[in-house]
Amino acid sequence: MNPDYQHLYVQAMEGYFAFGLVVASALLIYFYRRKSIFWVPLLPLFVLFAHEVDEYLLSPVLFGPEGHFLNWAYSVGLVISPIDVVVINLGSAVLAASIFFFKQGTKLFAGVFLFMSSAQLANAALHLGVATLQSAYSPGMITALGLFLPMFVFAILQAQRESLSSKAMFALSIIAFIVHFMMILRINAG
Repeated sequence: MNPDYQHLYVQAMEGYFAFGLVVASALLIYFYRRKSIFWVPLLPLFVLFAHEVDEYLLSPVLFGPEGHFLNWAYSVGLVISPIDVVVINLGSAVLAASIFFFKQGTKLFAGVFLFMSSAQLANAALHLGVATLQSAYSPGMITALGLFLPMFVFAILQAQRESLSSKAMFALSIIAFIVHFMMILRINAG
């Protein structure tokens, strides 16, 4: 078990994840029902918070302390410190929220949305790949399958609607995968 999985920073972030999911869910429902354009850019943030709740709160309830993301990661050789939990997850939320600065219905918005969705799909690939290799459950697998994959398909459809070229979509997706896995390497190299 990761000796820091109950660290104060981790517990604070778990509260932040739960609060973020409640707020993002409420806003998503509100915007969607009102047919507001803001429901689409809110999706990456909602999906991110749902995933974090899955990893840090839901999985330990279902599988005990071994189901906590930090303990699972530790068991597969990824050592994630409490400060990494804060920096990575707050940074991810800021990046997910940054999509609100781009005008919807443009190629730029579609590209940023696709990049974010591709990075989330890379995270899903990590969860599913390690779970397959281990023949065991990976905390975060529920949202990896149920949210990250459909979100990526939705992002591809958005990009096609805005006439983003196939080459651009492929490049953005590959770059997002590389960025995601470089971040994981950086954590474990430092």
